[in-house]
Amino acid sequence: MAEVYATPPEGLGRANSLDVSERPPALCVKQLEKVFGTRESITHALTGLSFSVEAGEFIGIMGPSGSGKTTLLNCISTIDAPTSGRILVNGVDICSMRRGQLAKFRRENLGFIFQDSNLLETLTGFENIALALSVKHENSVRIRGMVNKVADQLGITDVLNKYPHQMSGGQRQRVAAARAIIGKPTLILADEPTGALDSRNAAIMLETLEMMNRSMGATILMVTHDAFAASFASRILFVKDGALFTELRRGDLPREEFFKRIMEVVAFLGGDASHAS
Repeated sequence: MAEVYATPPEGLGRANSLDVSERPPALCVKQLEKVFGTRESITHALTGLSFSVEAGEFIGIMGPSGSGKTTLLNCISTIDAPTSGRILVNGVDICSMRRGQLAKFRRENLGFIFQDSNLLETLTGFENIALALSVKHENSVRIRGMVNKVADQLGITDVLNKYPHQMSGGQRQRVAAARAIIGKPTLILADEPTGALDSRNAAIMLETLEMMNRSMGATILMVTHDAFAASFASRILFVKDGALFTELRRGDLPREEFFKRIMEVVAFLGGDASHAS
């Protein structure tokens, strides 16, 4: 078992308590608990986890395998329901919603970027991006203009008429990113978005996410094992044994220095440094 810092390493700090302000955070997680199994064999995947994400933040979630990262993301994305606690997206408690309400809320407030892009193979890049607006019954003329605009911003205009099998892995991920942001969701959830990419395409994808955050105002929550990927975020939340262990803020640090700080925590938590590049 790893020892516990009496004082967090330089640059680290315990996660702040939830602030109360007039404008609700994009995401507020309060005392989240998730228990799996039976009375004879219980697993506590999340144990009273709390944090908030302000609008316009780019947050990374890191932690060892089995720390609860995937369970946390599943609860926020409404794929799974917590055992107890609250999850508020833009001030709305999604834990109290019924299934039909959740489906509508998910379409209107959440954007998703998966490791394998999850594009529909029978649709072109344009159609995959437009689908996020079509399900919301957006005007078709307006859809074309919106898709062309976001494709230009993300540098994928040349693949709009291609099918996913005709695109590179990096292009597919950027199309997925366009699909995630085009509806202007409250929160974009990125699950290991560079996990299936080579180093060059991973860097391009991370620069795309960074641009979406800084220039397009996207609020991003990214789960990753990769310290290099995490170094593009503005704040990292480290999860251990289902609870928030500590957080690391980039501030004015150069990304290379932020990467080194992240690696210090990854090494302390027993993470696999081979994920970093």
